[in-house]
Amino acid sequence: MLLFNLMKKILYSTAITFSALFMGSCGDLLDVNNDPSRVGGDAATLSTLLPSAERFTSTTQYGSAQYGAQYPQYLAGQTIGQFSPYGFDQLWQPFYTDAFPSLQDIINRAEEAGAYNYSGIAKTLLALNLMTVADIYGDAPYSQANQGTANLYPCYDKMEDLYRVHIINLLDEALADLAKPLPTVPSLRAVQNDLIYGGDLAKWTKAAKAIRARYFLHLSEKDPAALATAAQEAAASFGSFSEDLQLVYEQQNPNPWFGFLGNATNKPMQPSSYIVDLMSGRGGRFQGVSDPRLPVYMTRTSATQTDVGLTPGRIVGDQTNVNVNMTPTSWHTRAVAPIQFITYAEMQFIIAEALFNTNRAESHAAYRRGIEASMTKVGVPVAEISAYMNNPAVALTPATLTLQDIMLQKYLALFLQIETWTDMRRYQYDQNVYPRLEKPVINQLPGNPWVQRSNLADEEPGVNTCLPTGVTQTSVLWLFQ
Repeated sequence: MLLFNLMKKILYSTAITFSALFMGSCGDLLDVNNDPSRVGGDAATLSTLLPSAERFTSTTQYGSAQYGAQYPQYLAGQTIGQFSPYGFDQLWQPFYTDAFPSLQDIINRAEEAGAYNYSGIAKTLLALNLMTVADIYGDAPYSQANQGTANLYPCYDKMEDLYRVHIINLLDEALADLAKPLPTVPSLRAVQNDLIYGGDLAKWTKAAKAIRARYFLHLSEKDPAALATAAQEAAASFGSFSEDLQLVYEQQNPNPWFGFLGNATNKPMQPSSYIVDLMSGRGGRFQGVSDPRLPVYMTRTSATQTDVGLTPGRIVGDQTNVNVNMTPTSWHTRAVAPIQFITYAEMQFIIAEALFNTNRAESHAAYRRGIEASMTKVGVPVAEISAYMNNPAVALTPATLTLQDIMLQKYLALFLQIETWTDMRRYQYDQNVYPRLEKPVINQLPGNPWVQRSNLADEEPGVNTCLPTGVTQTSVLWLFQ
């Protein structure tokens, strides 16, 4: 794609080769008897590659939301929130220079070694990342990508092909690999250095099903029958939020939101007025209902009883009355917070949405499970959860439940996740679904439209001659047409 991408691949390959040689030589020196149970060869390589690939995936998922979280109006404060013509380079580069090469390397090595436990994990993560790229860019390189000097400037696969062929094939293969017998080589039988599930293949199988649930929900825009499949896959996925697909960070290796917003002195963004008003009970579906997640998600910076967020389209500093912020103690921007890829709460809201027209009782039950899981996970006290769930505006009944209720609660549960922007575009920003959602007060796009997609990556035009044509931020992606 770029010489920069190639150089990163070369550096990546060099580092892995050096690591393998170093491990191998040390092993030879220290183990003259060549114990067959010793981790070495392909096992050492795979176990070295996996944690890096998981971190690269986390960086890719974070990169999609770092500035993109302004589009679903979780945050406000940068000119991207004024719909400026910026691409999602924080997603593009981490995926194509780090995540994609490392995951494909694992797949190739694992399949050659018969280590399908490793390849199943890698295919699961590659499918997740590729779907994220497709949902933001539409057409994107895949079948010709990641070939090094053989093809520096790959052509783009159509979004329809990414969805109908490549993503689903990866997920099908992931489940098949995870179900295969463990490798015959003893040192490959247990997955080593898995930062997410500690090598638990049952949880990886649930994660693959969760990604399939999201996939079929998206595809239902083209094939309504996929809704039923989405509900089935979601029900077969996570059993609780303890099984969420996420990467948890540590103090010495903090969550990237911590440095960007949590611990930043000059914060580039603040919580938007849309989510703050929704959680404060000012207008909309939850009028008068104070959401106990608000002081967990963000920190009040003044003693006033009225929480005020930044109006979308405004820049940080424009409004002196904004009194909520992301801090080192806010749940998502703590040093040790996880980057959430896909969660049990999301699965419950997928079930609720998918069954809304066919099984209202189960839809209502899943709606409640999603709210409770979201609140419990972030540490809301049981008494506050109970009070919120019993409030008439939230409790509802199967007969009074609306699609708006489901999607708004999903919106709140998926705070700072880019998946919400996909939801909004699936419904084309419908105010019957997202009441009081308004375009930024300053919109730099002619005609004041909603943003539908990213521009081409900033590094591509003028370098790659095999690009899609007619791409603008107002072009509705194939999935949402």
